[in-house]
Amino acid sequence: MKAFYRNFRRYCAGLVGIVFLVTGILKLWDPVGTMLIVREYFKFLGMAGLAPIARGVGIGMAFIECTVGIGLITGVLRKASAIAAYVLMGLFTFLTLLLWIFDAPMDCGCFGEAFHLTHAQSFLKNVILLVLCVVAFAPFREFGNAKTHRGVAAVLSTLLIIGAAIYSNLHLPIVDFTPFNWGTQLFSSLDDEAGEAEFRNAPILSFSDASGAYCDDLAASGKVVVFSVYDTEKADWTRLEEHYRAAFATDVLPLVLVSGSAQDVLLPPDIQPYFCDYKTLITLNRSNGGGTYFYYGELIHKWSARHFPSDLAKDVADDPIALSTRHITRRRITAQGFCVALAAILILV
Repeated sequence: MKAFYRNFRRYCAGLVGIVFLVTGILKLWDPVGTMLIVREYFKFLGMAGLAPIARGVGIGMAFIECTVGIGLITGVLRKASAIAAYVLMGLFTFLTLLLWIFDAPMDCGCFGEAFHLTHAQSFLKNVILLVLCVVAFAPFREFGNAKTHRGVAAVLSTLLIIGAAIYSNLHLPIVDFTPFNWGTQLFSSLDDEAGEAEFRNAPILSFSDASGAYCDDLAASGKVVVFSVYDTEKADWTRLEEHYRAAFATDVLPLVLVSGSAQDVLLPPDIQPYFCDYKTLITLNRSNGGGTYFYYGELIHKWSARHFPSDLAKDVADDPIALSTRHITRRRITAQGFCVALAAILILV
């Protein structure tokens, strides 16, 4: 009976650890989206002035979730991991209760952009995890020590997660859960033959020129590369101009979409900016100044500002479906390879 109870407690700890690990990875894979979630929390708690550190706080919290998850799964630093799990679950449960009571216009952000829960669902999920923590760790005694090879697994999995976090900060997210995903069709490109589901799910890329006239149809007018600048103060305008000139030299229509006013745009007069909502632009492309390639309104590919193709003409000359499929496959292999490697380390090592 004692052996059964001991194993049951370990299973409960492992289940909590898996949830911590998954939620942390999803946030680390999308650091900009995590920043937006943290900003919403700061705003809700009356601490909007802390917005400039939201990205760092979000990445730090997500990494803590991952390390606590690894500790609970491997059994390394069991007592420290158990205490951290208690503290985090207590904090998360309290915050989701506040969101539910005050009916905040945001979700908990537990799983990043992967999927969203109602306030009641978030609170119930956290209560269940808190109960599992009590079952797994109370009373606090006889934690013991993990075997040496489990320490190796903890170190290797932590290094793998750090690598994925660095990659996601330097590139676009490994997995894109936003409405502007590969293969999606813009609302402005749909015709009368589109079904109700297509109209309901199609993302809207709405922008206007300097006079205030809406120009949404331009993004669905053929081969179009949209350069989106959601933060004008941090934009590399020299690099953006180079990318724009490169796109203009091909058979695509380059568009610069900016969140802000004309005075914020530091581009030559011959490059006409268009103006769009901040939330739309940061959702369209997580990279400030990154490019998004549309083919008659279908999203074919995205590039970060740092990794715009040196030969854009070659890319856009390819069959757009083949180009999209190639990049989707590459990203899928990257994500699956990461998950398989992490699972293998935690299970086999």
